[in-house]
Amino acid sequence: MSTYIDKKFINFLSPQLEKFAWKRDNLANCRCPICGDSQKNKNKARGFFFQKGTNFFFKCHNCDASFSLYRLLEQVAPTLMKEYAMERWKNGETNKSNYVKPKENLMFKFSKPKPNRPLPKLLHGVPCITSLPKDHPVVKFVNMRGIPKEHWGKLYFTDDFGSFMRRVDPECHGQVGAEHRLVIPFFNKAGEVVAAQGRSINFREDSERRKTVKYITVKSDHSADRLWYGQWRADPKKTIYIVEGPLDSLFLRNAIAMVGAGALDKIPTHLKYSKGVYVLDNEPRNLQIVRYNERLIELGKHVCIWPQSVNEKDINDMAYNKSTRTIEGVIDKNTYTGLTATLKLNEWRKV
Repeated sequence: MSTYIDKKFINFLSPQLEKFAWKRDNLANCRCPICGDSQKNKNKARGFFFQKGTNFFFKCHNCDASFSLYRLLEQVAPTLMKEYAMERWKNGETNKSNYVKPKENLMFKFSKPKPNRPLPKLLHGVPCITSLPKDHPVVKFVNMRGIPKEHWGKLYFTDDFGSFMRRVDPECHGQVGAEHRLVIPFFNKAGEVVAAQGRSINFREDSERRKTVKYITVKSDHSADRLWYGQWRADPKKTIYIVEGPLDSLFLRNAIAMVGAGALDKIPTHLKYSKGVYVLDNEPRNLQIVRYNERLIELGKHVCIWPQSVNEKDINDMAYNKSTRTIEGVIDKNTYTGLTATLKLNEWRKV
């Protein structure tokens, strides 16, 4: 039975793995999610899942990473790891097997079940992408962008973003029509939608695609200049990564995204005393980003100044070749404050 469970969770993980394929019933191959595999040859895949006894293990022949399936999930998909541990435990496994017994707070507790929170009114008639078929354009888009499946339940789709905008903000009089867009809702503490961002999913490469605005943000609550995506999911006791875009935040384990024109130092009140690291895009020729970094350093904030070895412009691009742990490791190693941050910024900037 443990073989069946292992294979099931390898398949759950597979959308995050480049070049994944089953070679035999007991052998699967992919690009390594730990080291990213070859940077020169994107077709090289030197990571392998193989069966030993009734359990599956992972081995990379590029970086020599070697893990049980549990430890690999712990590295690259922590939420999936918890589900895996629970299922193995329910199957009667012991700590002597190829996994770690779930911690006490993961086990069943006989407390009164909480009712499911109803779908916010503004999202009625807007399907979650988890309910759409695999060949739907928006599902193809999130697959192409490599967005982890554990976050698909936070994303929606509309084939008429103009009407959706006017539902969120009746005072909105923009010229947006019946556009197909990925919908990224912003929630308040009560679970109500206070804003939404529409991301274009136009795959065309013609002039019409270039004219399409990539992101459109609409607010039902006009009291806040700056929106904070994911703020109620963030753990204030841990380091919080503050990134530029909502989709980028889904590739890190404790991240929020800042959207809007408000002051950079206006962090959400309940996160005010948390350690925050600002992680702006890796665009040293973008004067606005350089000035944002300068302002953050003046305010005494911790900022990530990307090293020369990173060529990708944002976290989503990095996630094609790097695991969450690897990206966070790069950020942590290149986080600075004060005079050191200024020196590093001057080395990085190209304007």
